[in-house]
Amino acid sequence: MIEVHTVGVNFLGKLLRKPSVYASSEAIWFSKKGENVAFYPLQSMRAFASVHNAIAGSRLHLNVNGVEVRTGFLKSSSTSEFLETLNRSISVFISDYLSRVFTEFNLLVEREYPRDSWSQKIDELLSELHQHYQRQPGLWKLYLPPSEVEHVETLLSFYPLDMSKVRAYHEALQLKKRSVFFDSVESNPLTSEQRLGVLRSNDRNMVLAAAGTGKTSVMVAKALDLIDRGLAEPTEILVLAYNRAAANELKERLASKALQGGVALSTQPHISTFHALGRQLLREAGISTEISVFAEDDYKFKQWVTKWIYEYISADPSRVFELIELTTPPVDALNFKTKTEYEKYIRDNEFRTLGGEKVRGYQELLIANFLHVNKIEYEYEAQYVTKKRLEVGFDYRPDFHIKGTNVYIEHYGVDRKGNTRPDIDASRYSRVMNDKRKLHEDCGTVLLETFHYEWQEQSLLTELKRKLNSAGIACDPMSPKEIFEKINDQQELASWAGLLSKALQSIRVEMLDKKAISERLKNAKIFNAKKYTEILDELHQGYIEELKQQNAIDFDDMIIRAIAVIQDDKYTPRWKYILVDEFQDISSARMQFIQSLIEKGPSPSLTVVGDDWQSIYRFSGGKLELTTRFGELIGDFTLTKLQKTFRYNNSIAKTAGAFIMQNPEQYTKEIETHHQVTESQVYLLDDKVGVQAGIYQRALEVVKKIRQHEPEAKIAIIARYNYLLDEVKQLIWGESFKENILFWSFHKSKGLESDYCILIGFSHGKTGFPNENRDDAMIEALLPSLDSFKHSEERRLLYVGITRARKKCYIIADPSAPSDFVNELLAPKFEINISSETFKSQYRSIFKCPSCEGGYFRLIKGSFGDFYACTSGLACKVRKVRVCSACSSPSIDTRSQSECNNKNCKTVMKICEVCGRPMRERESRFGKFWGCSGYGLKEDQCTHKSK
Repeated sequence: MIEVHTVGVNFLGKLLRKPSVYASSEAIWFSKKGENVAFYPLQSMRAFASVHNAIAGSRLHLNVNGVEVRTGFLKSSSTSEFLETLNRSISVFISDYLSRVFTEFNLLVEREYPRDSWSQKIDELLSELHQHYQRQPGLWKLYLPPSEVEHVETLLSFYPLDMSKVRAYHEALQLKKRSVFFDSVESNPLTSEQRLGVLRSNDRNMVLAAAGTGKTSVMVAKALDLIDRGLAEPTEILVLAYNRAAANELKERLASKALQGGVALSTQPHISTFHALGRQLLREAGISTEISVFAEDDYKFKQWVTKWIYEYISADPSRVFELIELTTPPVDALNFKTKTEYEKYIRDNEFRTLGGEKVRGYQELLIANFLHVNKIEYEYEAQYVTKKRLEVGFDYRPDFHIKGTNVYIEHYGVDRKGNTRPDIDASRYSRVMNDKRKLHEDCGTVLLETFHYEWQEQSLLTELKRKLNSAGIACDPMSPKEIFEKINDQQELASWAGLLSKALQSIRVEMLDKKAISERLKNAKIFNAKKYTEILDELHQGYIEELKQQNAIDFDDMIIRAIAVIQDDKYTPRWKYILVDEFQDISSARMQFIQSLIEKGPSPSLTVVGDDWQSIYRFSGGKLELTTRFGELIGDFTLTKLQKTFRYNNSIAKTAGAFIMQNPEQYTKEIETHHQVTESQVYLLDDKVGVQAGIYQRALEVVKKIRQHEPEAKIAIIARYNYLLDEVKQLIWGESFKENILFWSFHKSKGLESDYCILIGFSHGKTGFPNENRDDAMIEALLPSLDSFKHSEERRLLYVGITRARKKCYIIADPSAPSDFVNELLAPKFEINISSETFKSQYRSIFKCPSCEGGYFRLIKGSFGDFYACTSGLACKVRKVRVCSACSSPSIDTRSQSECNNKNCKTVMKICEVCGRPMRERESRFGKFWGCSGYGLKEDQCTHKSK
């Protein structure tokens, strides 16, 4: 029987007819004349009872579910004992409540990583606890065990809720608990950053892993940690790898490290490529997964595209010119701002006609091919009937001569108003045009004129046909078969098939419909975007129909259809944790696949692992902005950076890191290296100027030198193009160097490493590095968007190449035609070792003092900032020279500006003509102006300003 305690009312209470108060270990109630007036279970109470004394007597105060309840006046003699008994009973239920709070807090904060999606629960838990505790901290300390009160105050240290503080608490707790596991799961103890990468399991997590910082170790350890702590069964963990080789490596590593870390595996987590997972889901949903022959045989795929091209041309032979435009993207020459831009465009793009000759530009290519396709024999830039010079230094040679006739064609680069490229004198150009007309008139030859504006108005070829007819030149169009044979003979067909194959693959991987294709081509300002949208959509629809006829799917279908299966609830994902490798190269389709797994799954935690500095697979759909704009596109996330590398030394880290971080779109990382050196280990060598195949000879010399000092060293030769590797391999193997000599393209070197790396192929132009090839402008338009920083993906490719080296990296380049990257690397801030005199002279020119004959600038670390001083000392009037903000070279002051002494940089800073301080752009009600930065100084103020 439950013991009942009572406290009666005093005389005044009886006079006021107040009920008596009764309490048991389960409840408190008020009774009047034997009947219960009010009944309150103690189980619902979160506050202790208290007594408030007044002149008329004592009153008992209760808080029941947030409502204040008070009794009438009580007998003082029995109140104290009654209150003590009541509160002891209430303390049992508050302890029960706290036990539930502690359990829930443990689940939400201590045992598992505090997720964003749990923040409301955590907040409500702490808010309610705070509300109860803050009313009676003294009574809680009086009636509850000290350990409980201490635990309460620990929890309330996170109130008001600060998720970053809560997560820091979780991390500190688990780092201590899991230290033995982290010390033993890999060959070497995990770094502090790696441990955090393992522990952090918010709803969305990103682990940014710089080259050589152990991202695979984090992925393997994370999966094993989840299993070992009982947070997930192996079957509840999904690991997605970029390709089959990576998936196999993860499987092997996980099995090996489970043994090493003492983690018992009943089975392995599900480790798969995206394609394999998609195919599995389709099978489980009862959908045919017969793989198209195109998916596994690239030759047959291109054969089908070639057949499609033939059928496309057969329907209308004039379509051959559409395909020429596709493979040689038209550029409006009048849009070039400078002569240098135009010359670079002509230099880096080859315009080869169906007749086999090279012409000077795109519109001449169209004219030549039109003549060829219509069986009109011609000569390109042949000697005119009379030797005449209409321009100083040049014999007159008309653009085209129709063989066997006196008919000539001249193409003029003018618009309807007679405007020319900005670098050409329009009036002089007009005079030469008139001189040509007069010469033909005097010599009795027929001049047919075509104009740039006709191409702009898309009437160039139709107008040319009309003009030829008027001159008695008839067109005899080739048959589709003849055209096909011709383009095949010229190897144009293979080029077209390759381009359209890439375009089709881009459309598939980006899941583009006709509208999306059109938008991308228009945004990229592709000439005649509407026409090419029609061509590409027709190609895509033809491909889809071909797959239907085969009753088969390709690799893209494995993902596209798997997404639909999940969204249509034909498959229910079961994974609680999803880990994604090489996230920087993930495509839009793969991201949609992941999101569907999350949306339809049991609220899984997603962890993506990658490195934005190594995003180099845009050509296969890699969408870097999914990494660089992860929070904006995917949602709030927890970021962990792996910045300590055990692969390469601080010199390689410095050069490669400074180079990649020129792009502000990249995440900032501060790389720490285990290996330290005092001098630069990145060497710049020339390619033996004047020696045929000097680049290969220089590479061989480096190999021989390395072998003299380290006979067993692993050496990798890395190039942008495979043909360079073929040539250098032939030379080096011919010298009997085969053991431990590797040949990698920059793309295929990713994930690999070597003691020494030799990087070759650094010239400018179409086949240089960076690659300036614009032939694939249409493909560029269809691929995922690229950040606007110049050569951004090529820059990441070079970063990958440099960071393959453990000890030293050698860059071999052409000093007479160096690439943009080599010119940039000559800047002091990249700290490379310039080993060849040809490059040293360029480097030394950066530091040559212009004010004296023999002085050079050297960097001084001043107490108020760095500056350069001339080595001639007092013999030179120069005292202090600024450091260029862009490349750290000396910056030379003129009267109104400071100009960087590095010709590859040329950064200019506006300075005050009066005092030499930097000028700042300011704005007043009269507009913008330059104001001296000394204006705000109290002493030695300068008020100079200029427009």
